[in-house]
Amino acid sequence: MTEEASEEWKRYGSAVIAAMDEVLKEKHEEHHPVMLETADYWLSLGLVIGLRQPDEGRRLLHLIEANEHNRAELETEAGEFIREALG
Repeated sequence: MTEEASEEWKRYGSAVIAAMDEVLKEKHEEHHPVMLETADYWLSLGLVIGLRQPDEGRRLLHLIEANEHNRAELETEAGEFIREALG
């Protein structure tokens, strides 16, 4: 892994940890690595669905979060996550 890729990975990891801060505070520290690995997997899965099957991704989002206000809040949080993860 190049130094640049390593820095990008660290930035992404920090963004995932920050996004999960409230959840991590409620769990034993020994569980954090598994929780972060799980979050990374589901985030990656969601990104692939969104890129490869965007119509199905929209349907899943509406299924998961039926409330329009909550979806708008997720969009805002997604933008914040992108800025934090990618700089």
